[in-house]
Amino acid sequence: MPSLSPTADCGLDTTTDDPSGGYAGPPTDEETGGYAGPPTDEEAGGHAGPPTDQEAADGGAGPPTDGEIGNGGGPCGSADWFDMTRDFRAYLGQHLTKADDGTVSQQSVRETRVRKVSAAGEARITFFSYFTDDALSRNAALRLARLFADWRREIYGDAGRVSVRSTEGTVLVTLNW
Repeated sequence: MPSLSPTADCGLDTTTDDPSGGYAGPPTDEETGGYAGPPTDEEAGGHAGPPTDQEAADGGAGPPTDGEIGNGGGPCGSADWFDMTRDFRAYLGQHLTKADDGTVSQQSVRETRVRKVSAAGEARITFFSYFTDDALSRNAALRLARLFADWRREIYGDAGRVSVRSTEGTVLVTLNW
């Protein structure tokens, strides 16, 4: 299972001058006087494991996640990153123009992830730039950011902030949509 990012910036101030004075983790068997793990089938009133195919078909599985953060929970609580790569590539396939040839393509987009933070969206796109020149790579990243903004406004009607990164992880462009 992938590990949580130790450098996740969640906008939370977690520093304090005084220690908490107690253990804040989940209770141990010793602290509860019994088994402190997930509920058993009997305690849960039925199946206590991951959702079965039948449960998923009944709508019990929730939205899909790509497993990057693990167990459907992000490092900042319930704000999960969702993989939207396939959907964004499909949009690009319908909206790239001749001017985009050799600059950006559906295949250049390696990863598109989106999450909601409060009422605003946050997104990051990782793409492979065909250019060795930084200025041309930034122009290609800006084009992708604008297309992403158009897609989000057109399809989802939301607002947020998108960062376009190189495959090496360098943020090339950040844009509000």
